[in-house]
Amino acid sequence: MAQMLIGIVLFFAVHLLPLFTSLRQRLIDRWGRWPYLGVYSLISLAGLVLMVRGYRAIEPDILWGPFGFGRLLAHGVMPLALVLVVAAYLPTFTKHKLRHPMLIGVALWSGGHLLANGDLASTWLFAPFLVYALLDIAFSRPRRTLIPVMQPKVLFDVLAVIVGLLLYSVLIVSHGQLFGVALLA
Repeated sequence: MAQMLIGIVLFFAVHLLPLFTSLRQRLIDRWGRWPYLGVYSLISLAGLVLMVRGYRAIEPDILWGPFGFGRLLAHGVMPLALVLVVAAYLPTFTKHKLRHPMLIGVALWSGGHLLANGDLASTWLFAPFLVYALLDIAFSRPRRTLIPVMQPKVLFDVLAVIVGLLLYSVLIVSHGQLFGVALLA
């Protein structure tokens, strides 16, 4: 459980850093843009690794019976969630219209998984992501991005759909090896 909590704190602390624009800017000024993004990414990755390791170490205590439609819903929203996450990193019309495709994708991913699982480990893993995504969407304000902004093109929206669906296919096949829960029998 300690690994999970440390991972959650690391991951979300670094993701809250952009809200403190003056601190973020001081770090960028001191280290440079790319080193800042590198440290940000490494801390995020370390947090994710600790969360996954902590997830695997938590006893499978059931908190509630998962909703009957939960698995079907999770399978239904995951392709959309992955397309939205990919669209967030490309100059897409999706990003231009939705403003927060990454956060919407994370909310769909975590919410779907919470409804499909009723165990303690899943709740510790997915609930913080859902809360963070919903709060960030609700309270977001325009802030300077470190990612260059380009004109959206339909080609990138098509690419986001293709890559998102490919990622979904890979996850369906490898979910058991990656996360210990096989989706295909």
